[in-house]
Amino acid sequence: MDQPLDEVYDWETDVMGDSWKPAKALKRLRELGDKQIADVLLDQNIFSGVGNIIKNEVLYRCGVHPESLVGKIPEAKLKAIVKESRAYSFDFLKWRRNNELSRHFEVYEQKKNKGSGEQVQRKETGKSKRSSYFIESVQKLYK
Repeated sequence: MDQPLDEVYDWETDVMGDSWKPAKALKRLRELGDKQIADVLLDQNIFSGVGNIIKNEVLYRCGVHPESLVGKIPEAKLKAIVKESRAYSFDFLKWRRNNELSRHFEVYEQKKNKGSGEQVQRKETGKSKRSSYFIESVQKLYK
């Protein structure tokens, strides 16, 4: 790199960083109302560090379908998604370090939810066509 890292990296988007700004993420979410939440969660300019596993598990925990349009998701749900993105990222790191990550998956690469036994659906969603795992009866579609 030719420039100092602080000049090229926005630490306020790093969900695990001390400088993380959830209000900034929420503001950016509101600006992308016509986008699918599955795509927006993978946008590293908003949620740096969130990948496909975290996206799927966060949306499951928050009860939001991955094809939901950001602008149609209630404010309380958007706040929950922002908060859970950070919380799950820390859980992810802890579980990965302990070699127990996959034991905690509730929907990602699952056929059935371990707790409820409900069928998990898999579908390529959004412009990114990344795999999304969800339970239709649990995760509401906001369109």
